Formats: sequence, structure tokens, C-alpha cells
Amino acid sequence: MTRLVHLSDIHLQIDWRQRSLWSSGWRGAPGRFELQGLGRLRRFHGVHDRIRRLVDKALGREPHHVLLTGDLTALGDEVEFAHVRSLFAPLLAEGRLTVIPGNHDRYTDTPRSRVFERMFASELRSELPEHADARGYPFVKLVGKRLALVGLDSTRVNSWGHYLVGRLGRSQLKRLRRVLDDARLAGRTVLVLTHHGPFGPSGKFNWRESGLLDAGPLSRVLRGRAVVVAHGHSHHRYWHRARGGAPHTFGGGSSTEGTAAGFWQLDIDTHRLLEATAHSLA
Repeated sequence: MTRLVHLSDIHLQIDWRQRSLWSSGWRGAPGRFELQGLGRLRRFHGVHDRIRRLVDKALGREPHHVLLTGDLTALGDEVEFAHVRSLFAPLLAEGRLTVIPGNHDRYTDTPRSRVFERMFASELRSELPEHADARGYPFVKLVGKRLALVGLDSTRVNSWGHYLVGRLGRSQLKRLRRVLDDARLAGRTVLVLTHHGPFGPSGKFNWRESGLLDAGPLSRVLRGRAVVVAHGHSHHRYWHRARGGAPHTFGGGSSTEGTAAGFWQLDIDTHRLLEATAHSLA
């Protein structure tokens, strides 16, 4: 079996109280209100230490690879990303970390600057680049002889709605289908990584907990295929088991928030034959 550790929504933050309100631009304004007005800075106080413990505990599970499904930061600031890279240095050095962006990783970004892609360029490099769009998605990593990781970008909402919902878009979904049809993935179980999940904890679309506007089209692309879905966004950790052609789907929860901080350990033989264990950070 291949062992994976699934982390998500670690929300590393700098002390934004030390920066002017103008420093995060108009895109970061609602995020600053959430941080300072609605208590997120307080809820994630001490997150640097929690991430250090998280990395140590994840490494203790001896995974072949670690997945981090978005919301690495509070507001997508370059300094926040630099701290993330420093804290995950042991995994980065060994090439055992795969990351995708979450909506928080875009809050102070612009379509032109693409800070996330610049800071994690080597981790986003695809082994099947012909299937990627101009932004680099979907990217593909082959893990061993029996597993493939496919990273998607669900943050393609270019309006105030990017604080609440996600979208993959028709072009990216079409490219995902081509990836899954590629003969080089035959015989492999494919882990599809997206920040916004197709379902919330209830198993149904939920504006707050999943928020993927094209959840239906994504589900149709994946139905009946040898895939497993791992996503973030919801801070609840849950597992929707495969049924009726739908794949196993794992919500990573927040790996650093409160008493629910933790991660999934996935031991995968095939897309049907797998074991999953939820570990607490406590």
C-alpha cells in the first residue's frame, strides 16, 4: 500500500495588526475584517508552533507523500508563504509535499502576480505538462508505480464571490478528463486534489462548507473512474465513502484549528481498497 498524509487549511498568519489596512489592498479587505473583526487572528494564535508539531507528527507516520489541499495562509501574503516553506522544509527537501491553492491564498493576490505559483513553482511542476493550461493546472505527479496525484485550482472566481465559493471552470474540467483518459495513468489510482469540495459534511452541496459551483460537472467527470478525491475548505474532517460510481471523498478539515486540529492518514492499495485513519494533533 501507499501511505499518504492529507493536511489542509493550516492558515499560517503573520500579525496583521502590525500592518496598515492599505497594505493588503482591496482584495484583502474582507479578509482583514475576518481576521481582526471576527476573531480569526485569535483562533489561529500560535499556529506556527502547531504547524511544527503537525509536520513532526506527519513525518512520524512515515508517509510516502503528504498532501496539502489549500488555505496555506491567512491572506496569501508572500511573507506568509515564505514561513510555510520554512516550516515544511523537511518534506520539501525530499520532494514529498504536494500543494494546491485555496481561496485564502488568493486574498491579496492578483491574476498577474500569481504569488502562490511563484512561491511553489517546483512543487507544481507537472509530469504530463501537455495537459496543463496556461496557469499550470491540472498538474500531474506520479508516485511510485500505482498512484498519481492530480492538482486542480478551484479558486477561479474573479469577483467578491472568491471569499465564499470556488470554481474549476469548463476548460480545466475538460483538461482533467483528458488527464484521466491518458494511457500513462492506466493501472494507477488517481488522487484528485481540489480545495473546494463537491460536497459538505452532509454529503450534499453546501455554500459554506463546500462551495464548488461546478460540483456537478466535476462529479460527472469522476464518476466510475479509479479516483479518490481529497479536498479542503470546510474545517470539518469527514469521509464520504464510494458508492454508486462516486469515488471516496475526503474532507481534510483544518489541520491547525482548535481541538479538531489533525489530519487523515490514507493507506491506499486501489481506489476501492483503502484504509483511512483520522489523527489528532493533540
